[in-house]
Amino acid sequence: MFQIYGSMAEEQPVQFAAGKVREWLKDSSGCSDLSVFLEEDRGCPEEGYHLRREKGCFRIVASDRAGMMYGLLDLGRELVHGTGCAESIKDRNVTPYIRKRGIKFNIPLDARTPSYSDASDSAFETVPDVWDLEFWQDYLDAMAEYHYNVLSLWSLSPFPSMVRIPEYPLTALEDVMRSVIIPQPEMSGWKMYTEDMKKGLYPVKKMSMDEKMEFWRQVMSCAADRCIEVYLFTWNLFVYGTEESPYLLTPDQHNPVTKDYVYYAVRAMLETYPLLAGIGVTAGEYMAGDGTDIAFIRDTYGRAVEDCLKCHPGRKLRFIHRMQYAAFHEIEEKFRDFPGTFEISFKYSQAHMHSSVKPHFFSDFIKEHDTQTGFWFTLRDDDYYMFRWGDLDFARDYLRNMPVSRMTGFYLGADGFTWGRDYMDRLDQTHPLYIRKMWYKMWLWGQLSYDISREEEFFTRELECMYGMDGKRLSNVWKKASRIISTFQLVHWHDYDFQWYPEMCCSLEHPPVRKLEFADINEFMACDSMPEGGCISVKEFAKCQVEGRAVNAVTPLQIAQTIKQYSEFVLKEVALLEKGCKMGCGLHRLLMDMRALAYLGTYYSDKLKAAVHLCIWHTNPERYQDKTKAVTLLKDCAGHWKMYSSFVKQYYRPQRLTRLCSYVDPEYFDRWAELDIQLAENQ
Repeated sequence: MFQIYGSMAEEQPVQFAAGKVREWLKDSSGCSDLSVFLEEDRGCPEEGYHLRREKGCFRIVASDRAGMMYGLLDLGRELVHGTGCAESIKDRNVTPYIRKRGIKFNIPLDARTPSYSDASDSAFETVPDVWDLEFWQDYLDAMAEYHYNVLSLWSLSPFPSMVRIPEYPLTALEDVMRSVIIPQPEMSGWKMYTEDMKKGLYPVKKMSMDEKMEFWRQVMSCAADRCIEVYLFTWNLFVYGTEESPYLLTPDQHNPVTKDYVYYAVRAMLETYPLLAGIGVTAGEYMAGDGTDIAFIRDTYGRAVEDCLKCHPGRKLRFIHRMQYAAFHEIEEKFRDFPGTFEISFKYSQAHMHSSVKPHFFSDFIKEHDTQTGFWFTLRDDDYYMFRWGDLDFARDYLRNMPVSRMTGFYLGADGFTWGRDYMDRLDQTHPLYIRKMWYKMWLWGQLSYDISREEEFFTRELECMYGMDGKRLSNVWKKASRIISTFQLVHWHDYDFQWYPEMCCSLEHPPVRKLEFADINEFMACDSMPEGGCISVKEFAKCQVEGRAVNAVTPLQIAQTIKQYSEFVLKEVALLEKGCKMGCGLHRLLMDMRALAYLGTYYSDKLKAAVHLCIWHTNPERYQDKTKAVTLLKDCAGHWKMYSSFVKQYYRPQRLTRLCSYVDPEYFDRWAELDIQLAENQ
């Protein structure tokens, strides 16, 4: 029997970890007759541990319950990998590589109090889930297993759904509501809840405000029992949910009632939830931009946190100010006298982390700003909503290149998709948590950000345990499939999610046009490469080719060839691996994702080549043979896209995506893939 002993043995996180280990050993038919002694040592690093194998037992030494929990979880996985064999497990000393390892969750609380992702199917479906305690228990368990210790909840206007404000009691909303009317918001987040949506409201759960507040206290207590801190982030300035109140609140920072409301709303939130670890803010997206934005944030959010700390001097609270829509020096100036922990949030790879393993954006920023302020990095993953990702080497290199000495932590997540349950998959009607479906991606980023030195064998054995096949082989195929998008985005770059969605080759044409657009051959020719990503763009490469100049960078044709090789390798391996694979099982669904990515890679490879040839012809019309090559390639591309779109639609439902303000169906773009041929022929 698996037994634990020691002064921390009864702590909730330790009990959770021990229970998971017993469950894993039982499921793996491994040896469960093992004792583990827990030794408390204040000299150990925070949340780290030492693992020692002794005669007939193990000893875990840690300074806190988080370290004990992670030590037990890691030991448990190693025992499973070795089918219960303790002799193969080596001693370990672990210090967390990154202190705070978080998830960014745009939370759809209610149609009346939306988040930034709420104009989407994923958010609509997730509203009932976020008011289900079992959902959060499973979510937090998964986070702890994957070694995340921060849950950040992001909302445009969370207060009416989460707290009763003594000074503004009539803003508190009863019940949880959805609307049958689809929001048609602006990019700023404005019009996310409108008068017509009010007419379509219906309840999904009956709850009083007292019940809501008790619910979120329970969620935060569950998080604490998994050594997870909860943070609340807002975009500004929105007062959704207060429309029916008598207080004349408006999204105007110059309205003194609004300013007073925001201050007291934050105070009430902090007082109601003593386990809330911090507040994050944006001086945008719907503020005046007249030089008073950051002052407003300081006088409302900042003052509320400051006054809370005065009333509770022993409480630890972080205040995190995002860089979006804000000037860094102004932020520092306004918060210079802030008495608590003050930090800055920065988009490390803009909206597309699956690109360069060493993005330049922060290094460029820090060269211009001499500061000792700590930073949080937003790791925006708006590249993968459907397909399972798994590239161990990419994750390790990306994390190793981070300026860890400047960091407090990171939060990983999307703006265009809600990381609740998966409602896209046609085959899996159990609607697993998104982070469970994407378990390997989440596990890689969580495990490696906790322990960057984890050996490759640890991960390949985990794949063997999960899928019952050669882990090294599967890891290699998965890596190649995952490299297709990250490699392509080095030469085809857009900063923001609405500008480019790689799984569907489309974007939103920004207002005033505001329409969904397929990225046609003209867009491929005009698109820039990733700044300092080591690649030359299509148009610059074409110019060099025509002028006979040498190119000291990776070329689009080299990128196209690399992607083609990845795609061909993946298709070949998937064809072999799926033999005898049961339809709908976990391995089958993974292999189908890989196949889809390979089809997409084949399309991107040939279309990139076509863009190069057509751009060369544009630069020198005498090279008509290049135009002919482009047309031929685009005819192939039309077939590639139809293969991709029909295959994807077998496995995934088309979705309404908030940042594209549209319903996105891959087969809808079949005609546009064909029209690329005419675009090229008629230039």
